[in-house]
Order: sequence, then structure tokens, then C-alpha cells
Amino acid sequence: VVSTQSTGDKTFIDVRVLHPNSLSNKEKPLPNMYRCHENEKKTKYLHRVTQVEKANFTPFVMSTTGGLAPEASAFLKRLAQKLCLKLDQDYSHIMGYLRRKLRFELLKTTLMSIRGFRKSRCTRISELDLNLINFYVK
Repeated sequence: VVSTQSTGDKTFIDVRVLHPNSLSNKEKPLPNMYRCHENEKKTKYLHRVTQVEKANFTPFVMSTTGGLAPEASAFLKRLAQKLCLKLDQDYSHIMGYLRRKLRFELLKTTLMSIRGFRKSRCTRISELDLNLINFYVK
């Protein structure tokens, strides 16, 4: 991803989706959950990305209820500002579009994790059993 911080820089984004009502998060307030997950991502990736890749790193933490962690929210705002200037459209329309798109992608991901990935129902002809039972037409 091209950086939202300065022209030409690279930015690595690592996405994490948390469920605030899960047993492991049940006792924590939401801001602490966001901070904990952001810090975990930073300790895991920040040094490598900044030192080896010479790029920026943004932990993009969001909840299944649609909330965003502070860094994810800041990233989304910077992205909306840049798109606003590039596309010459209102900031509110761009931000609304980005949030809507994010929430639909989150919904698709949540549904896929709940019900599992389903293959297409297409069957190859070579896999069909063409040994039909004898039946008579009267």
C-alpha cells in the first residue's frame, strides 16, 4: 500500500478483527482491548517493517461490532483526506464510502468464519455417475 504519510513511502497494514463479547475479552473495556491488540501487532512487526523494509507500519484493529482502534481510525481519516483531494469529492462522502466498504467486508469475513467457506456447486462431468437406474416410460 502506498503510504498515507508521505509521497512514495510504503506502508504495511496488518488487520486484526476482535470480538468484544468473547470470553477472553469479556472483562476488558473496549479501549483496552484495542490498545492491547495494537501493541501486540507492533511488538511483532514494527521493528522488522521499519528497519528491514524501510516502511511505515499500521496495525489495523477493528471489532466485529464495527468499531475501529485509534490507529485504524487515524489511518482511515488520512486515507479519506488523500482520496478527497485526488477525486475532488466531499470528505464525508469518501469517509462514508470507506466505512461502508469496510463494514461489508467485515460482515463477509464474519459470516465466512461462522459458516465456513463453501465451494461452488459446480460438478465436473467426469465426476458424475452416469450409471443410471433402468426406468421405464409408459
